[in-house]
This record gives sequence, structure tokens and C-alpha cells, in this order.
Amino acid sequence: MEITRNNIITLIMFLSLLFSNEEFNYKIKYFGIHVADCSISSSDTLLNNTNIKNIVFDVKTKPFFDFFFPVNNRYSILLNKENRILSFTKNTNQPKIKNFLKTEIINDKVFYNDSDFEILPNYYNIFSVLYIIMSGGMLPEYFIIEREGLIYNSSINLDEEKMMYILDLKKIEGDNYAIIHDTDIFTWAVFMENAQRKIFINSKTKIIERCVFSKGLIAISAHLNP
Repeated sequence: MEITRNNIITLIMFLSLLFSNEEFNYKIKYFGIHVADCSISSSDTLLNNTNIKNIVFDVKTKPFFDFFFPVNNRYSILLNKENRILSFTKNTNQPKIKNFLKTEIINDKVFYNDSDFEILPNYYNIFSVLYIIMSGGMLPEYFIIEREGLIYNSSINLDEEKMMYILDLKKIEGDNYAIIHDTDIFTWAVFMENAQRKIFINSKTKIIERCVFSKGLIAISAHLNP
């Protein structure tokens, strides 16, 4: 079998899962009801003798709600020390929608498989944004978030009194196109047009305590499980 850089990245992500050095667990609530659990793990590893981070988000519905609307989602991302996305994999399963998406590296550029869409070095995604906040890193006030082939002008502002970040997104119209047309419920909730996106952090630890994505009567939130 030919050994490619993408094979190596897959192996790195697998090995990193065995040696996760940090994990946070969240309760996912819909209309205030605890319907699912989310675990976020991060680990250090090496790629070409360079330190990188492997971050994995796992979301699963609780047993009772699994009977009505089962969700089993995993999102994995590799970031270098500049928080550049080196790899992204999404494997989600919910009623009537199954998504599998991964990237590959070609000539040191990151593309979605079977696509000419390049994830540029200055692009973030929602998972890298959440990780940067959780790890106490800094985001520029204005930046670009990429979502499965769509790109958004983004800004984030901190309300220091409430210890709350407010994330604003506005889709950029143009040549970009959706790699996935029917996306999973989490991605849909985050990127609802004209939604409110609030991220509350602990004043001492700087850990994310709660995220709220809402629009009208729709509200999905994640609460840190102590």
C-alpha cells in the first residue's frame, strides 16, 4: 500500500485518541431539556516533527431521545500552533441524514476530498473557534469561518461584564458552494441565518461554561458538566 501524507494524518488522529490529555463534557439541551451529551477531547501529537493538536467533538443523544431522534456525530480536526486547519473529518448520523466529509493535503494545500474547494490557511471553522476560546487563545476581531464549502465573514466580541462572547456570522455570496446540502442538526443550529450565538466563559478558568444558539423559539444550548 502506498504511504501518503493523508494516510499518516489518519494514523496520527487514531493514535491521538488513545492518549487524549484533556476532555470536557457538556449537556446538550433543546428547549431546556437535556437531550444529548457532547465530549470534547484534545491531545498533543506530532506531524513531520511539528507539534499539532488533535481535537475531537463527539455528540450522542441520550437513550430516551435516541429512540425518537438518534444522533451520533463526530467531528475531528488537526491544528498547528498557528491554529491553521491541517485536517478536518466529519462523520454524522441522524434520521434521514448521513454525512461523511474529510479533507486531503495536496501540495501542502488542504482540500475536501473529491473537490477543488481549498481550506485556506487563514480560514477557521466553528470547531477551531470553540477550541481556541476553550484553550485561552486569541481570535482576531474579524475573521473568516468556513463551513463545508461555504464561507462567512465573522466577528467575535467579548462582553466582559457577562463574560460572554457574541459570535456574528454573515455568509459571503460568490463562487463558494456547499459541499453538503443537508447538514447535521448541530451545524444547522450554529449557522442559522440571523441567529444569536452566545458563548459564556468562566471568569477564572476561562473554560466555556455554556453556549447558546438561538433564533426565535428555537434554542439549542450546551452546558458544562461539572
